[in-house]
Amino acid sequence: MNPSRRSMLKLGGMSLAMIPIVALAGKNDGIRSSMKYKDAPEGDKKCANCNLFVPGASATDPGGCKVFPNDTEISPNGYCMAWAKKG
Repeated sequence: MNPSRRSMLKLGGMSLAMIPIVALAGKNDGIRSSMKYKDAPEGDKKCANCNLFVPGASATDPGGCKVFPNDTEISPNGYCMAWAKKG
């Protein structure tokens, strides 16, 4: 086995291992549904006053959430089961 073939096999193996990671990156629909995320508040509980919310550029812009990695479309008026009072 020459070095170039060995390198190619290693690269191929790493590529195959990365397929599920790349396929799931940025796709939080499963996490959103399991956490029962919705774009509307639950009473006075909303993402804007949650400890896990990462605010957007302004108070009304979508932000992120520590529960939903790589998701930057979280409404400040949204809600999910992971809501934790900002304190």
